[in-house]
Amino acid sequence: MGVYLGAVKLFWCMDCGVPLLDEKCSSCGGRGIDVDISPPGDVRPAFRREIEVLRNVVKFQFGVDLCCDGCVVLNKVPYLDHMDEVIMDGEIIGALRFNVFKLSWEFLPKLAGGRVIWQQGGGKWVCADKGAVESILQGSANLLGPGVLDCDHEINIGDHVVVVDSNGEVFAVGVAKKSGREMLARERGVAVKIRERGILPRGKETNRGTWSDAVRANEEVLDMFEKDALRFIRNVAKNYGRPVTVAFSGGKDSLVTLLLVQKALGENFKVLFVDTGVEFPETVAYTERFIKKLGVDLLEEKVASDVFWKLVEEFGPPGRDYRICCKGCKLGPLTKLIKENFPEGCLTFIGQRSYESEARFREPKVNVNPWVPGQIAAYPIKNWTALHVWLYIFREGVEYNSLYEKGLSRIGCWPCPASKLSEIEVLKETHEDFYKMLMSTLEKWREKYGYPEEWVRYGFWRWKRLPKGHLELAKQLGVMLAERPAGGKKITYCIGQRGERDGRTILSGRFNSPLDLSRIKNIANVMGEVSTSIGEVAVACRWGEARILEDGSFTISSGSEEGIDEIKRRVAHVVVKALRCVGCGECASACKRQAVLINWGMAWILEDRCAHCSKCMEVRCTAIYANSGA
Repeated sequence: MGVYLGAVKLFWCMDCGVPLLDEKCSSCGGRGIDVDISPPGDVRPAFRREIEVLRNVVKFQFGVDLCCDGCVVLNKVPYLDHMDEVIMDGEIIGALRFNVFKLSWEFLPKLAGGRVIWQQGGGKWVCADKGAVESILQGSANLLGPGVLDCDHEINIGDHVVVVDSNGEVFAVGVAKKSGREMLARERGVAVKIRERGILPRGKETNRGTWSDAVRANEEVLDMFEKDALRFIRNVAKNYGRPVTVAFSGGKDSLVTLLLVQKALGENFKVLFVDTGVEFPETVAYTERFIKKLGVDLLEEKVASDVFWKLVEEFGPPGRDYRICCKGCKLGPLTKLIKENFPEGCLTFIGQRSYESEARFREPKVNVNPWVPGQIAAYPIKNWTALHVWLYIFREGVEYNSLYEKGLSRIGCWPCPASKLSEIEVLKETHEDFYKMLMSTLEKWREKYGYPEEWVRYGFWRWKRLPKGHLELAKQLGVMLAERPAGGKKITYCIGQRGERDGRTILSGRFNSPLDLSRIKNIANVMGEVSTSIGEVAVACRWGEARILEDGSFTISSGSEEGIDEIKRRVAHVVVKALRCVGCGECASACKRQAVLINWGMAWILEDRCAHCSKCMEVRCTAIYANSGA
């Protein structure tokens, strides 16, 4: 069962031959038929490469040249990797799936797709006798060997097949459990595992419209959604009274958000763009070209191209549950960009939508961004589906990122662990040099971890702790994978003796490595007043005192248990920050006194400016995040 992240609806005007966002067609005035798509229902147009993949796969499996004239719609459904329902002519003809075992695309026909394949003389068919037909239509899960009348001799075990009756009517689709030659023997046993069954009504002939026709057919819905978004943008901008910005990523959602904000507010806003250093070059070029053409101000933060790779070298590959790259290459630079240009904060309109994930579904339409200090975030297209977004783009006639035409349904950094295996295959085809760079880096870490080749091949590197579905995949592949450690040496400490002296609690401990006291001395300023002696740094703060030694040992003292816990936590923070800092800049952005300087790839405390307020310690910077193991 799918996840519901909003209204799940799609209609189709059979007269105009186009998808509809609501039941009424604005073009002909007729009523569309309901297309029973699976949740969450974030439908979108199929672009050039996706159609090429679909046609090639159907041709390879069934020998049929699938005609994809007109509008082809895809609906993402839950699966371990990439899987889309394919909608044509108002019917779901099947699912296009990237098989995680075979590491290749496959087409799973539904009844409507089976009928298309059969009518065009496709292969991989099985003809069942009358008794088997009746049994299957009454709910039997299998077509048994004795019920087979005839079949395609070239069927192999595991093939997706179309099942017809003796009159040549398609009534089921399923998966072959015997080869074609074995089926013809009509011996006992399961011949086909049935996946879907039923009697299809005679389909109404439909025209095949274009996407321009689809825009006209959805004009009223697009107008309504646009008016709601413009009203929301104007109200939020008025209520908060902050400088207005738009977060731009080069993707479709931020594009529509930008167009809406410009319509609502004119030119009274600025565009924020962070070039993470691992953006697709098409994205950077498109962003700079489009914003210039639009005539609005662009505030761009460029991250050095080696920052991402330094993070990987220090902490290991990023993961969906280990987002060191987002913190170091995106959030830190974005926070810096906002602080430099809007010291009192700003209001940012973001193209985030409910249909993208459960987390985004639960987000309010306006909130204080917990990851970026000073930013209030607002989401004007929160309730739009991808089809709303694309039809709006088509209507406005603006340029969009060319990567969508190359097979990417989302635009992000090219080594992103959120990428699906299918998207990594796209990377291999379109940017071979990037692909080789990523694979060579992963191979180095695979050897370091002692993992099998499957860790890279099947994309297990994209997590530190494998989720349930991928644990099961690894098990079926016969691969045992322990949770991968963080890269580099994790800084830990153990507690030693505990005692009392003059009414104060004394606690000793030791870190698992010697310490660089020059760095400790500098970073410890965030805690309090620092003094040094040979081989030792001492810190006096409001909770008590701490003494940190070069060999990794430390002692802390306080008049309360709460003080002991607080000093212990802050000493650990100081040591990790001092030894593992990669200069992400999040701490610098949190300091209102400009007492943190990023230099030589690390954070340094300007002692004459530091007020020991510890605000910079409240930020979970990349070093702290990575050392905790996320």
